[in-house]
Amino acid sequence: MAAQNITKRDYDEWLEFCRQVQNSTAVNLVETPAEQKFRITNAKRDYNFFVKNYFPTYADADCAEFHIKFAEACLKDPNFFGIAEWPREHAKSVHITIIIPMWLIVHKQLTGMILMGKNENDACNLLADVQSQLQFNELFAHDFGQQYNFGSWQEGDFTTKDGIRFLAVGRDQSPRGARKGEKRPNYGVIDDIDDDEIVHNQKRVKKIVNRILGAFYFALSIKGARVCVGGNRIHSQSILAHLVGDTRPGAKKREGIFHSKVLALYNIVKNALGEIVSADVAWDERYSLEEIVRKMKKAGPVLAMQEFFHETEVEGSIFKNQYFKFNKLPHLKQMVVLIGYFDPSFENNVTSDFKAVSIWGLKDEKRFCYKRYTRRSELEDVYQWMINVEKKLPAGVAIIWYIEKQFSTKLVRQALARVRKKNNNYPLHISEDDRTKPGKYTRMVRMEPEYASGNVFYNIDEENDPDMVTGNMQVKGIEPGYRSADDAPDADEGAWFYLDQHMSFTPENIRGSVKMGKQQINENKKY
Repeated sequence: MAAQNITKRDYDEWLEFCRQVQNSTAVNLVETPAEQKFRITNAKRDYNFFVKNYFPTYADADCAEFHIKFAEACLKDPNFFGIAEWPREHAKSVHITIIIPMWLIVHKQLTGMILMGKNENDACNLLADVQSQLQFNELFAHDFGQQYNFGSWQEGDFTTKDGIRFLAVGRDQSPRGARKGEKRPNYGVIDDIDDDEIVHNQKRVKKIVNRILGAFYFALSIKGARVCVGGNRIHSQSILAHLVGDTRPGAKKREGIFHSKVLALYNIVKNALGEIVSADVAWDERYSLEEIVRKMKKAGPVLAMQEFFHETEVEGSIFKNQYFKFNKLPHLKQMVVLIGYFDPSFENNVTSDFKAVSIWGLKDEKRFCYKRYTRRSELEDVYQWMINVEKKLPAGVAIIWYIEKQFSTKLVRQALARVRKKNNNYPLHISEDDRTKPGKYTRMVRMEPEYASGNVFYNIDEENDPDMVTGNMQVKGIEPGYRSADDAPDADEGAWFYLDQHMSFTPENIRGSVKMGKQQINENKKY
C-alpha cells in the first residue's frame, strides 16, 4: 500500500487560525509593570500557568499532571529523551511540538528545532502551528520579545530574530545540515510517525528507528539536545514501540529514556455485563468518564484499546487471550491438508476493509494457523505474497486456495493474471467458495468452541509478525454489536469450513491427502 497521502494545509485556513491566535492573546494595555512581571515570573516556574495564559486557543482545560511532569522533566534535563505515549486526543502534538519548545525559549534553552513527521507535508503542517504562535501570539511577544523573522512553514523552514531555526522533515528524509550559523538545533520532535502501512514492514520500521537514533539525533547539538517523541502504540512492533524498547513481553525499555505512558482510564470497575461503571480519568480536567466510555463504545473494542490504552493485545469477550496458543507447528508434511482462504476488499484507502489471507493446517483434528496476511493493500501485493509463501513450501506440500465467489470479479482475475505473468506465469490457482453462507457474525462465533476446547494453535515463528498480530486483534474484537474490522476472522472461518471436509482423515492417510490436495488444485482451477 502506498504511504498515506497527507496534503499540505490550506494557506487561507492557516491565516484564519493565526487571526484566532492574535485575537485571543491581546495585550491588556492598562496593566501595570508589576502585573506583567508577576505573569512572566509565574510562567517560567509554573507550566500549567504558562499554558493557560499564553495558549488560550488550546487551553480549554487545565493541564493534566502527566503534561506537567513531562514538560518539567524536559526543561530540567538538557539531554532529555522523552517519549509521550499518551492516548488519542490527549494533546501530544500540542505540547511537544508547540508549547514545550516555546517554554524552552522563555528559559533561553532553545537554539533550534527539527520536527519529523510521517512525510514532509505532515511535518510542515505541524510546524505551521509553531509559526502561528511565534508570529501572532501578541501576549507572548509582549512578555518575551518578537520572535519570527523570516521563512515559512510552507517550505518547512523558518527562523526567529534570535537565529533559532525551525525545520520540518519527513521520516524518509535526512535532517543533516540543520545548523543555522553557529547555532546547532538542540530540540528534536518526532510526532505521530507511525501508520497502519509501515508497521507491516519491519525492515522499513527498523530503518526509520535507525535514522532517528542516527542522522536525526546526531543532527542535534552534542553539547546538549532534547528529543521528544509523541504517539500512541498502534502496534506491538511500531516505530514508537521500538524506540521505547519493549516490543515483546518482558523486554526491557531503552536505557536513559523518560517514558510517560498514560492510559485514558485507570482503576476500571465493570458490572456483570462487562460495562464500565467507574474509573479514574487520566485527564479529568478535560474529560468525563461518560465521554471516554461513549467514545470507546463507538470505536469498538479493538480500536478503543489501541487508541486509549496502547493495547495491541485485546482481551476479547468471546475469543479470550488464553485461546491463542503459540506453539511450534508440526512439520507441514504431517498436515492432513493446508487451506488458504483469501478475503479481499475492493478499495485501498485508510477506511477500507483489510485484505486478509488465512492459511490453516489440520492434523489429529486440531487446527494450526500457519500464516496470515492482514493489510490494507493492493490486490497484486496479496497475490505476490501467496506466491512467495508457496515457493517456500517444502517439497511435497501444497496449499489449496479459496476465495469467496462474489469476489471473483473481472478486476480480481485481471490482478491475478498480472502477478502470474510477472512471476513467469506462476501457476497460482484459486478455487471459488460458492456456498450459501449464514450471517457473518454467526459463522465467526461458531469457531469459539474449537478455541475453548484447546484445539486451535498458532505458529510460534509468526507470534510477533504484524500480520498475525493484526489478524488476531480482529478475531478478539468479534462480539455482539462489534464495529471493528473482521476480515481476518472471516477468512479464518472460510479456511475452517474447508478444513472440516478433511476431518475424517487419520495420520495414516496423510501422504494420500497431500496427493489428493494436489489433485484438487488441478480439478478446481476456476480461473
